[in-house]
Amino acid sequence: MKILNFLDKDGPAGGVLLGDTLYPFAELSKISDVFKSFQITDDVIASNADQNDIDMIVEESKSKLRGRPIATTKILAPVLRSGKILCIGVNYMEHAKESRQKVMEHPTIFCKFQDSIIGNMDDITVPKDAKQIDYEGELVVIIGRSSGTAESSIFGYTIGNDVSARDLQFRTSQWLLGKALPTFAPIGPVIVGKNELGFARDLQIITRVNGTVRQNGNTSDMIFDVRAIVDYLSGYFNLGPGDIIFTGTPEGVILGLPENERVWLKHGDVIDVSITGIGTLTNRIN
Repeated sequence: MKILNFLDKDGPAGGVLLGDTLYPFAELSKISDVFKSFQITDDVIASNADQNDIDMIVEESKSKLRGRPIATTKILAPVLRSGKILCIGVNYMEHAKESRQKVMEHPTIFCKFQDSIIGNMDDITVPKDAKQIDYEGELVVIIGRSSGTAESSIFGYTIGNDVSARDLQFRTSQWLLGKALPTFAPIGPVIVGKNELGFARDLQIITRVNGTVRQNGNTSDMIFDVRAIVDYLSGYFNLGPGDIIFTGTPEGVILGLPENERVWLKHGDVIDVSITGIGTLTNRIN
């Protein structure tokens, strides 16, 4: 199952993506009651709808439906009403090595804010005094109706870019300033259900800057995998529908290079993050 939010004539709306065609929930509601209570993806995330049933309904009914080409659709962030945006730091073995940080016994946790979230093709806005802008391509977990375990809590996955202003991040011992600024959490373009990706154990993550590959890692290199992350966080936070978890980045960030080789992101740079089975998230530095 692949779902996303898009800009309709009356505002944000959601739909199911099948191939290159988007089938809005409003259109799907004409042939199945399952979709009548869905306006945006957040409604699906908070529901008890079966992901395999959704796939079956759309596949069997697509010839009767009026879809719209995804190529000409303005895509919005795939979650519009997230409660918590939690992030895991230094969670890939090779990234820990390049960052010269020890492997922690417990996950390192920080957060971003609601206005950090932007969608595919939206611009990243950088404060004038921030000079060391870095990318971090990441797998992002979307929480559904939770009962406290990863098995029941994970709804699906999307792509994220944990944009980081390194000079602000390391100004003090707390990372928040360099991580949680407005537009510093691009996500999208779609949510892929757990029915397709399971526990995301072997997904390739590739980050490109202006077309050049900078990161090429795999979720198999995670120190704490998605099941361990969600189970750990569930012990301390009340995770609920629409909560978002950035799961860490592979090696290849600018910070990991020798100081004399670091070329920080600048105005006009385009960052593409691609993950197996999900697609590509594209954003530009403004």
